[in-house]
Amino acid sequence: MTDLIFHRPCSSLEFSSLRREEDFDREHIQAQVRQEGVQLRVSQDHGGLPCAYTVGRTEQGLPELILYGQSSGHVRHAWSQLEPELARLTRSGSRVFHGQFDGHAIEVRQASLGRLRDAFSLYGRNGFTALQVYWVVGSDNHLPQQWEIRFLAAQPFLGGGTLGDLLEGTNGS
Repeated sequence: MTDLIFHRPCSSLEFSSLRREEDFDREHIQAQVRQEGVQLRVSQDHGGLPCAYTVGRTEQGLPELILYGQSSGHVRHAWSQLEPELARLTRSGSRVFHGQFDGHAIEVRQASLGRLRDAFSLYGRNGFTALQVYWVVGSDNHLPQQWEIRFLAAQPFLGGGTLGDLLEGTNGS
């Protein structure tokens, strides 16, 4: 209920295609991707932060996407904000600005592709690429709250190189 008070209503892909990870069923997932295009899966591995990732963008010649959130509600809200920007999130270095947090697309290193469990099972290690939307303090967030700093520090960094490399790229643009 609180989510409805503080965030504008979401009416995008997240509610029609949001699927929790289940036992992998290749035929079922392939049928869903054929019917609906892109699937959005939600996962919370190893007691860590919840994440959402796509399955099906590979069929369109695009990288899959993964993003983390503080809670399931945060993941859903973040997805609703990103969904209209999907056409822009096609390569590393793309940025999405939304005030509280800014998202930076970074290429997921091959060793971390397994975090997109259903995409990994469907396409195999060498059959797809992925981008992580990595959150940093937003351009309009001049005094981040303590919970925001904790979340940003806790999210996994799935890209190659270092977080410093990401930040250097931000300052150079």
